[in-house]
Amino acid sequence: MESESEKLFKLSSAIGEIQNRIGHTTDQQDLLTAILDIVGALVLILDKDGRVIYFNRTCEETSGYDFVEIRGKCLWDVLTREEDAESARVNFKKILKGNYPAAYENFWNGKDGSEHLIAWSNTALVNEKSEVTYVIATGIDITERKLTEQRLQYLAHFDSLTDLPNRTLFYDRLSHVLGHSRRYNQMFALLFLDLDGFKFINNSLGHDIGDLLLKMVAARLPKCVRESDTVAHAGADEFVIILPLLERVQEASMVAEKILDTFSTPFYLDTHECFVGMSIGISVYPDDGDDIDALLKNSDIAMYQAKSKGGNTYQFYNPEMNSRALRRLELENNLRKALEKNEFRLQYQPKIDLNTWSVSGVEALIRWLNPQLGMISPVEFIPLAEETGIIISIGEWVLRTACAQAKHWQDLGCNGILMSVNLSARQFKSKDLVLTISNILEETGLSPDSLELELTETVVMDDAETAIKILREIKNMGIHIAIDDFGMGYSSLSYLKRFPIDCLKIDRSFVNDITTDTDDAAIATAIIAMSHSLKLRVIAEGVETNGQLEFLCALDCDEAQGYLFSKPLPVEDIETFLLSKKIRSGA
Repeated sequence: MESESEKLFKLSSAIGEIQNRIGHTTDQQDLLTAILDIVGALVLILDKDGRVIYFNRTCEETSGYDFVEIRGKCLWDVLTREEDAESARVNFKKILKGNYPAAYENFWNGKDGSEHLIAWSNTALVNEKSEVTYVIATGIDITERKLTEQRLQYLAHFDSLTDLPNRTLFYDRLSHVLGHSRRYNQMFALLFLDLDGFKFINNSLGHDIGDLLLKMVAARLPKCVRESDTVAHAGADEFVIILPLLERVQEASMVAEKILDTFSTPFYLDTHECFVGMSIGISVYPDDGDDIDALLKNSDIAMYQAKSKGGNTYQFYNPEMNSRALRRLELENNLRKALEKNEFRLQYQPKIDLNTWSVSGVEALIRWLNPQLGMISPVEFIPLAEETGIIISIGEWVLRTACAQAKHWQDLGCNGILMSVNLSARQFKSKDLVLTISNILEETGLSPDSLELELTETVVMDDAETAIKILREIKNMGIHIAIDDFGMGYSSLSYLKRFPIDCLKIDRSFVNDITTDTDDAAIATAIIAMSHSLKLRVIAEGVETNGQLEFLCALDCDEAQGYLFSKPLPVEDIETFLLSKKIRSGA
């Protein structure tokens, strides 16, 4: 907005310009011309045939034509856009008859090919016989204003990143589809889509690459649906699709399958080739809801069900999903308060040295006992804690509690017991991980060589180069490092030999049938041989039978843990194991 001083400066400049133009003349014609030349509006005068007889400076600047080029020519033959020429002639005839619009808009074609939208106001000059002799037209170039209005209108209904309908337009269209479907008893489907692994791409490759991916996704999705369908960007990495006028439910699944097939082709993001999956939830009107909120909620629930199955698939909503969603919400609400209410407990499962048959260490395992919900399995709440980020504070509590307990046992005379603690994916990626570990060791007084941190193969391979740096920092502190669930991920020997690790844990899935399944036996044999060649300890998880134990001993497996020796025990019971000299005599 102009300040008063700016307005005064412009006014004084205008007065000065008039003085320069008219000098000391008293000719009113010159004075009028000078004034009309410096006003900010377009001013032109036409004769009764529509020919230009006056064209002020603003007209020249806007059109690019000099007055001499325009003089005597019909306005619509030179400046008016071709498609507007006929309406311009009609308007002019109305003006001559004294019946003309007070204001209207049309486009001018500039000499350079540019288009200008002009808002016009006309005044007819008549002679003593009331005949129109001249028409004075004054106009304002409103091109920029109109473009701004159109842009604002666009932004009100379309997403600026993807150019897809935004939430506002989506809700409007969904409301119309719902109303039409109610009136004519027709079926329609609502698809809720969420990209798989988008956060990893966004965090590892940067937000610019993440935005590029969203644009490319937005370009692919409309090709999977009909013109009458709506694809909208709901925000972040979520999209929604309305499929109106369905005759069969299978039509919705056909669209979902087409989307998944389309996404099997990689995206090329800058210099990166990325495969991106899509989790799709589907709700159908009227079976899955009779209003917008219910249909959206149920398609969202179905989408989460698809994601829980590993992603890159689709799921139709069913009522059972709602109970699972309510259970999840109940767990999440209680989980956020569990640490504060002291509802977590640690249990400890012993690890047995197969050479000395003594307890070589224990693994700390978290348990959650809620007063209302009872004992909740880690299989149920750990993924939820990971997803919500609560795992960071829970993991810190586990590490601190386990280290303090290990120090207490050492003070009781139980030496040589290695305390193993699991690190989650989020913990491992936390920028404060190394500092947190160091602080806890200092607080509890536990020696670093009495602590072993366990990470899954998938976690360390997620970003192998970064993982190597972090693991080296931890290893340099004197802490032991173990790779848990080995054989279930995708690590390669080239990376494995670079990881500063001490131990590999054979996943229980290979131990279960080690005496009956030749493939499992071969895998376990290969892991033990490879580990020993890399001078790593090997622990077998899930040992439950003497047959499994004998087989592992024959392979020279270093350690074992499982129900054959002991289930995870509360702190008061594990001390019996720690004080025991031997688990079994000879082997």
